[in-house]
Amino acid sequence: MAKPIFIVGYMGSGKSTVGKKLATRLKFDFVDIDAAIVNMTGKEVADIFKEEGEDAFRQLEHSILVSLCARTNTVVATGGGAPCFYDNMALMNKHGITVYLKMHPDSLASRIIASNTERPLLSRISSDDLPAYISQHLYDRGVFYNKAKLTIKGESIKIDELERLVINAR
Repeated sequence: MAKPIFIVGYMGSGKSTVGKKLATRLKFDFVDIDAAIVNMTGKEVADIFKEEGEDAFRQLEHSILVSLCARTNTVVATGGGAPCFYDNMALMNKHGITVYLKMHPDSLASRIIASNTERPLLSRISSDDLPAYISQHLYDRGVFYNKAKLTIKGESIKIDELERLVINAR
C-alpha cells in the first residue's frame, strides 16, 4: 500500500491532467479535490466562492483533504490555494508525497487565458494584468509550494520521469 501523492501548483499548472496520467501509470485512483467539492455540494467552485465566500470553500477543501490523507494508492490534484490554508501543506507532507508543478508566470497566464474555466480569484483581473497578478500570487504562495517533497518543471513534464521520482521518494 502506497501513501497518497498530492499534486500541488498554481491554477492552470496542469495538476489534474498530470495527476490523471500519473494515476494511470501507477494504477492508482485519482481524485481532483475541486471535483470532489462539486460532487459533494452540487455547486460549482465559483458559485461557492460567490455565495458562501472563500473561507467556506477553504473549509470544505481542508475537510476533503483530511479524508484523502487516510487513502492509499491515490493521486490527488489539489486546488491551487489548498497548500496555503489550514496547514494543509504540512498535512500532505506528513501523510504522503507532495509534488509541486512549478511554472513561469507567463506560461501560467497563457494557459489560463486559453482555458474556458471560470476561476473565482481571477474574475476581476484583466488579461493584461494577469501575468503581474500571477507573479505576485506565486511569490506569496511560494512559501507553501516550495515545501513540497518534489518539484518538477511544469512546462515540460515527462510522466515517466515523474513516475520514477515519486517511486524513489517512497
